[in-house]
Amino acid sequence: MKAIIRILLAITVAVVLVGAAFLGGYGASQALQARNAAPALPAVANFTGKTPAEFQADMPVFWEAWKLVQENFYTQPIDQQKMTYGAITGMVDALGDVHTAFVDPERAAYLNSRMQGSFEGIGATIEMVNGRLTIVSPIKGSPAEQAGLQAGDVILQVDGKQIVNMDVMDAVSLIRGPKGTTVRLSVQRGSNPAFDLTITRNTIEVPEITAKMLEDDTIAYIQLSEFGEKAKPELHQALQEALAKNPRALIFDLRGNPGGYLSAAIDVASEFLESNQVVLVEKFKNGDQKLYRSNGGGLATKIPMVLLVDEGSASASEIVSAALRDYRRATIIGQNTFGKGSVQTVHSLSDESQLRVTIANFYSPKENVINHVGVKPDIQVPDPTSYERSKNIDPQLQKAIDLIKNGEIKNPADGSGMIAPPAGATGARQDLVNWIWYNLAARRVQV
Repeated sequence: MKAIIRILLAITVAVVLVGAAFLGGYGASQALQARNAAPALPAVANFTGKTPAEFQADMPVFWEAWKLVQENFYTQPIDQQKMTYGAITGMVDALGDVHTAFVDPERAAYLNSRMQGSFEGIGATIEMVNGRLTIVSPIKGSPAEQAGLQAGDVILQVDGKQIVNMDVMDAVSLIRGPKGTTVRLSVQRGSNPAFDLTITRNTIEVPEITAKMLEDDTIAYIQLSEFGEKAKPELHQALQEALAKNPRALIFDLRGNPGGYLSAAIDVASEFLESNQVVLVEKFKNGDQKLYRSNGGGLATKIPMVLLVDEGSASASEIVSAALRDYRRATIIGQNTFGKGSVQTVHSLSDESQLRVTIANFYSPKENVINHVGVKPDIQVPDPTSYERSKNIDPQLQKAIDLIKNGEIKNPADGSGMIAPPAGATGARQDLVNWIWYNLAARRVQV
């Protein structure tokens, strides 16, 4: 009997010791986990801070996620600015509108300079082609042209930094710089060995107008590349010079023009339309609408006219195209335009970044839809093929020339332009100076 009792006592002690060991280990592991775990999140009130009351119900989960990433992400330190910009970008992307977007300070500065018509750099148009930074063309008279850069040259390095597969805007920031400073480029031309060029940066003036006379000075040709600050004065001057030669017709080229300022679109359309004609109708989410009318004093309201457009003609280009179509002011040749018929306001943030927000859609004078539809040309002509481009053959331009020479482009009908304003329109021209069509996905930029 005593032996049995001793055995039972031994078993009991063993169980207690094992249990104590287990509980001790479990407690130690829990203590260790508690010590290594992130501190408990503060109360929701501590996360709201200056958050407006109407948003306080939604913000805590954002700050919870932010804090957990800060404390647990493997790679440290975390780029706080990149996190912030990424959060804002994700917020606006969730709206499902590609034209409502966040623009970081670097891109905002580039886009602002682009619309102003000048910048400090070497003076070349570039694009990424299969991860290689390629010269599209040097700007005439620029340091890039004077240094010998040619179309098709590939820039391999900038000041010793390799730029293969680099974001094009990062490359822009390396190549641009203050007037008088130098930049060293490693360049490859064709299959030849790479060579170095040192270029002194300068102020680059970028004209928005290209003008020339065709067919023995019988046809005026004017191309507008962008609706920036120079569009109005440069177009007016080009028209004065062209019309002084008494051409039989005008070809106005908006192919590849991504848009620009609303005020510039009104000014450009006003050169071709009679005074006080509706140029576009702007409609807001609350049902209100506003009319924008031509300014008057246009130089080219009577001359027979052809308008060239393609898939790259967007926004302000489509405002002008739609107005000229509705008034039958021009014969439109080319391809269907891009189809951006929405209005953005641009808000400058405290760090010089920008937030573009879609506030309305715009329509043609006859209230035809432009957004996601575009402007359909009167005569469809395919874009030049790669072979045609290499030989400087332009079937769209040639079609316009042929129609003019054959006498098929006529003067606009007298009084064809007066379109009654839509019911309930507010009238009054509003100059949204900050409304800019920024082609953030543009492959071609200037440095």
